[in-house]
This record gives sequence, C-alpha cells and structure tokens, in this order.
Amino acid sequence: MASSKCLLLPSLPFELIEEILYKIPAESLIRFKSTCKKWYNLITEKRFMYNHLDHYSPERFIRTYDQQIIDPVTEILSDALIPDEFRDLYPIYSMVHCDGLMLCTCRKWDNSLAVWNPVLREIKWIKPSVCYLHTDYVGIGYDDNVSRDNYKILKLLGRLPKDDDSDPNCEIYEFKSDSWKTLVAKFDWDIDIRCNNGVSVKGKMYWIAKKKEDFTIIRFDFSTETFKEICVCPYTLVTRLGCFDGDRLSLLLQGEESQGIEVWMTNKLSDKVVSFSQYFNVTTPDLPALHLQYCMACPGYSIGKRRNIRVWCEGSVDVDDKSYVIITFYEIDEGGVIKQIETASYGQFEYDDPFICCYVYVPSLIPIQ
Repeated sequence: MASSKCLLLPSLPFELIEEILYKIPAESLIRFKSTCKKWYNLITEKRFMYNHLDHYSPERFIRTYDQQIIDPVTEILSDALIPDEFRDLYPIYSMVHCDGLMLCTCRKWDNSLAVWNPVLREIKWIKPSVCYLHTDYVGIGYDDNVSRDNYKILKLLGRLPKDDDSDPNCEIYEFKSDSWKTLVAKFDWDIDIRCNNGVSVKGKMYWIAKKKEDFTIIRFDFSTETFKEICVCPYTLVTRLGCFDGDRLSLLLQGEESQGIEVWMTNKLSDKVVSFSQYFNVTTPDLPALHLQYCMACPGYSIGKRRNIRVWCEGSVDVDDKSYVIITFYEIDEGGVIKQIETASYGQFEYDDPFICCYVYVPSLIPIQ
C-alpha cells in the first residue's frame, strides 16, 4: 500500500508538484533536493527560490546566545545550529537580515563581517578594506535595477563624539566582484546608536537618525547609491524599527514613565510620500518592560496582521538576594499579554548581554555568492 502511494506523486502534473513544494518550509525543502534530479533543479532554480521566499516563507526569531529559534506562529522552540566560527567569535555584535541572509558583525578585528544563511549553513567572511570599528554601521541590500542576487554591503563609518566636524566615510562591497569601493557622501544627521542595526526592506536599508532635535528615517538605495530622508519618526525611550508585511516599516514604542506600548506603521515604501501613523496601542496594566535597563539587550519583535505583537526580550528578577536575567517571549495584543514563554534564565553575573536580544529573519534557500 505504501509503495502504491509513493507511485502517485510522480504522476502528478509538475506544476502541481511545484505548488506543493512552495508550501513546504525552507528548512525542509533542502532535504528534498536529493529526491530526484528534476526536484533538485526546481528547488535550486532562482525563480523558485525567490517565489518561495517572497510568498511562502514565514518569519522566525533567532537568539545566537542561547542558540534558539522560535516560530512566532506555532511558538515552537528549536535549536539553532550556530556555526563553530561564530561560537569562537561570540558574541556576535549585531545582525541585519536580507532575503534570508544575515549580515553579522563579529567582535574580531581580522574577520569582522560575515554573511550567513542559517538554513543552508553557508558562511562568507568579508574582510573590510580598512580597519573595522564597532562604531561603524553596516547594511545589506541589492541593486534591483540589475539583479536581485547581486547583494551589496554598505559600511558607514560611525561618527565619534569628538569628531562632529568630519564627514563619515562610506564604502560599498559587491558580492559578485568581491570588492569594496568608496562612496563620497555628506549629510547632517547621525544614526541613533540605540537602534543602529537598521532594517533592510526590498533591497534598501533604513535607519533611525537624529537631525538636530528631530528623529527621521534615513534610506540608503543600493541602486542609486544615495541616502535620502523619507519621513519624520516618532521616538521615545524604547524605539525599535522593524519591517511589516514585506513592504512597510514598523515602530515599537514604549515610554519610560508609562509601560504602555504603541505600534506605528508606514504606508507602502514604494509610495511617493511615506509617513507613519499609529496602528494600535496597548494601555493595559502589568505590561512587561521591553527594555528594562539601558545596559540590557534591545528587544526583537514582529507585528502580526491581527494587531498583535510578538517580542523576545530580557527582564530581571531577584530571588533570595540573587539577581537573574530572564529571557521571555511574549505575545501581546490590544487587550494585553496573551502568552508568555520563559525560554532561558541566567545568573546576572553569568550572562554577557548581547547588543540585541534576538533577530527576526525569513528562512530562505538563497545561496551566498
């Protein structure tokens, strides 16, 4: 009986098989490449990989410190297979996601930058053309006028506190040519150091920046290799920039005096005029402090289409005169906390805070060139 069922699959129209494979998670699809040559060719075809990425891949949360991945929908916690290189270089200072590829900043001078695909377990080390500093900002994207798979990295020299008169230096790395080039750019804003990992959306990088007394969203377009201020940005003690629905920016805000949470959203970034508007807020009592102390890691979050927030963050608790850092995954909607899952705990002096508690990424089959 089992063998007869197996014979049915090859008899299906190949277009239907393709539609079935689209609905399979990327983590499982890599195992199907060995099924037959036809499947291998399909799964490794550029068209299929990008269609799967854009339409069928759900988000994941990843914590490199605990080596954990959580599916925000099913809330299933699984092990993250962190490469040995990253464990040796740990802690990873920050990561930026684009098309399932993670641009990792590591605390080591000779190999500071790496691109990692957690699904394919591929790593590419990228040596900066000059010495890399941890005050630098990096971003990843692509020139959508040429080829989506020709990814690029932007390295922006962070402005030091006593260096206000100098213009930050920019460099761009191109994957296919494996080379850096200098970009001359002048601007009158500074990227906010509390949110400096930025967000890559549709191949363009976005940061929160401060201009005089105001906060603004800065975009870097890898096609034109130019910066642009696109809209003003609401700001408070906890302000986290994210991506919503693949083509919009989101903001998660929480004040210092009030534990209320606000979620703001832009219209589509492809529109001529982009602006933020409040999507919803949560004012119920006993909300968690998403960034309890300045010295703790910034929270990672995702906004759902049902006006809900999924956030992984750090907290603290005292037990018998001992302090502990508690890592908790929350689901919150307009009515307050729906679920909370404690995923790890550490003694305060046993825990080396990462810069950001977790990262949101989309699993993909995109290889690193």
